[in-house]
Amino acid sequence: MKTSLISRRSLLYQALALALTLWMGRGKAQSWPAGMQLEVAFEFVAPTSTRYRRPYIAVWIENAQGLMLRTLALWFDQGAKGTRWLPDLRRWYRSGSLESTTSGPTRPPGRYTLVWDGRDEKGQPQPQGEYFVCIELVRENGPYELFREKLTLAGAPFNRTFSPGGELKEVKLTYAKQG
Repeated sequence: MKTSLISRRSLLYQALALALTLWMGRGKAQSWPAGMQLEVAFEFVAPTSTRYRRPYIAVWIENAQGLMLRTLALWFDQGAKGTRWLPDLRRWYRSGSLESTTSGPTRPPGRYTLVWDGRDEKGQPQPQGEYFVCIELVRENGPYELFREKLTLAGAPFNRTFSPGGELKEVKLTYAKQG
């Protein structure tokens, strides 16, 4: 049986060709459709136990490669020891976007709606394409939950509803014109 070996030089040329192709294709991506936005509505519930602490919640958008583009919300205990538990929001915390995030205090159980306008943390518009919507919920003496859904955001509007289970009861994603 004959096996073909790839030389370092041919591997380098193939990698260079791939990088060049990807770089040249960057400018061809269609821009975010004017007036479109992604609405992320979710509901979380409290367990029936008597000892309940509000969960820490992070909601953000990732690109197709899984890199964070923008944090839509970060809710945690704003007290002196509050940041101590931020690493428990594992996926969000590993992204390293602490310095540019606007945060707020924890919220009581209920329904909440956040909107993404197609811009990253620096305010730069993103192209049409594939993205991930992520919602991470963690509670002291409680569960860890991560909702992560891949979406294709282009010109066509859509409305999708998910029931992840656990304390994160429902997630509704609506991509449509503003207003």
